[in-house]
Amino acid sequence: MNQSLSRKGMLSIGGLAVLATVLCICAHWEPRFPGDLRLTLAIQSPASGTLDTVMEWVSRLNGGWRVPVLAVAGSIVVCRWLGKLEAVLVLMTGLSSPIQSGLKLLVDRPRPTPDLVRVFQAEAGNGFPSGHAFFAMAFWGLLAYFAYTRLQTRSLRVLAFSASVVIVLWIGASRVYLGAHWPSDVLGGYVLGALFLMGLIWLDRRRKPHVETGRQDEEARTGSYVH
Repeated sequence: MNQSLSRKGMLSIGGLAVLATVLCICAHWEPRFPGDLRLTLAIQSPASGTLDTVMEWVSRLNGGWRVPVLAVAGSIVVCRWLGKLEAVLVLMTGLSSPIQSGLKLLVDRPRPTPDLVRVFQAEAGNGFPSGHAFFAMAFWGLLAYFAYTRLQTRSLRVLAFSASVVIVLWIGASRVYLGAHWPSDVLGGYVLGALFLMGLIWLDRRRKPHVETGRQDEEARTGSYVH
């Protein structure tokens, strides 16, 4: 069973790697993908002062100097909750910043321009991949994974996982809404972040191969009571 799961994990990582490579190559040659402009205009259509403020704060949550701060703060919390190994993995999500910066230089794709969409605030650097989406997927995805595999209460697992999904999607939507990225930039960030996340999960499974999900633990306890 463990070998089967390992093969599935490696296939998932391989598939994400291929998809990420294809997206990077296409983004290098295309300033935007088909549908990017239409989807951006649709996301920006309900624009309002209140929504501008909300999206700006959501976007700030995972950008700039807040990336290492979140990584360090998250690692401290996880260290007290789970242990040093898990804390190190959370701290490693901060590596997403130099990785995505390097990829932006390689892909060299421009950001959306004011003549096509509403640009809330001009930002320096290239557009692909979205660093916010990359870090959001890696950081919040790893916390969701820990919650799912370590928490014993099903309601808490569902709540933690759902909250992480909402945060990740909201951050991506905010980057498009603010005109900082095309939707395909965000998609690239998600895919590359997911690939990075799979690597962290692989490290966790490698060091702690017998870690079971809270759901399995709960079912095991219930089964033992029945028997």
